[in-house]
Amino acid sequence: MNPQDSAAHANLEPFLVLLFAVTVFVIIHFAMSRLSGWNKLAQRFRATEPCTGESWGWQSAVFRGWIQYKHHLTFGADMHGVSISIIRIFGFFHPPLRIPWSEIQVETKKKFFGLFETADFVLGNQERVRVRIYGKLVGRLREAAGPAWPLFQSEQAPMAMTVQMGK
Repeated sequence: MNPQDSAAHANLEPFLVLLFAVTVFVIIHFAMSRLSGWNKLAQRFRATEPCTGESWGWQSAVFRGWIQYKHHLTFGADMHGVSISIIRIFGFFHPPLRIPWSEIQVETKKKFFGLFETADFVLGNQERVRVRIYGKLVGRLREAAGPAWPLFQSEQAPMAMTVQMGK
């Protein structure tokens, strides 16, 4: 092997490593989009406008029980629905979503001896993609939704009974 071939090969290695890394990155995000159900939701709920309500960045959620988006998401909400988007660099195959409350079912729970609140969402009446969120985000979404929150009536009933019993 002559020295020129060796130098050309050495110059090509960093490029090939970078190309490999970018390819793996794209493949992983393509797979995450499919496995999480994000692509399925995007077929009907792709956001066409930014969220008009409050939004909270650097949030986490678990899609379909095992696909975790840790600190990559921005959630937004208002009386009309919830918006979910992902940090741009990870946005390949993950267009922003805007889902109306009428297409969302919610079940809230307390975890770890009642210290932490979680919400299990079923997004899309047809798609039925399960998403779990934790902590303060649950309360923030509930507050931003107001009476449109899917559990609003059932969560208000126990509070009303408590108030009446206290009279």
